[in-house]
Amino acid sequence: MCIFCWSNTASQLCTACRRELRSVEATTISGVCIESAAAHESVARRMVHLLKYQGMEAAGSVLAAMMAPLVAPDAKALVPVPRADFRRLRYGVDPARVLAAALAELTGVPVASGLAAAFWWPSHAGSSRARRRAPRFRTVRPVPVGSVLVDDVLTTGATLVAAARLAGCRRAITATRAESRCLE
Repeated sequence: MCIFCWSNTASQLCTACRRELRSVEATTISGVCIESAAAHESVARRMVHLLKYQGMEAAGSVLAAMMAPLVAPDAKALVPVPRADFRRLRYGVDPARVLAAALAELTGVPVASGLAAAFWWPSHAGSSRARRRAPRFRTVRPVPVGSVLVDDVLTTGATLVAAARLAGCRRAITATRAESRCLE
């Protein structure tokens, strides 16, 4: 059954919903090459919201399946970009960790949880580029060289760039990309 339109299908996403997905080109922001599985619109946006705000891990599985082809064959580890502890506790899920775990199952690339987030930082959802601040992370263990960052949404790139600088990553993959707000 399709997790969005509830139509009877053998997969978690029916053909009609799959047709609503639009691909996007890779981008490089501050030296970090970022690939996204789909544009942050329509079904893809709803999937991210189901995972991020309702804790529906089935949506994370579908997103991870879309992201799996983006994992480079030479990737040493998948590094989830952690959600602020307050939001993880509030919503009961850390989307990047769910995505990284599902990607690890699909690709065989291990997860390296080398970053930790601050307890709280202001929500960026719906904010303009000028109002966004890079979140604060800290390293909790070394990240293997050649690792790939994993996150749910690329908006301006501030979060991924902050995480990449600390982890030493040059590549990142996201489930979706909000094209109108990206730094390019």
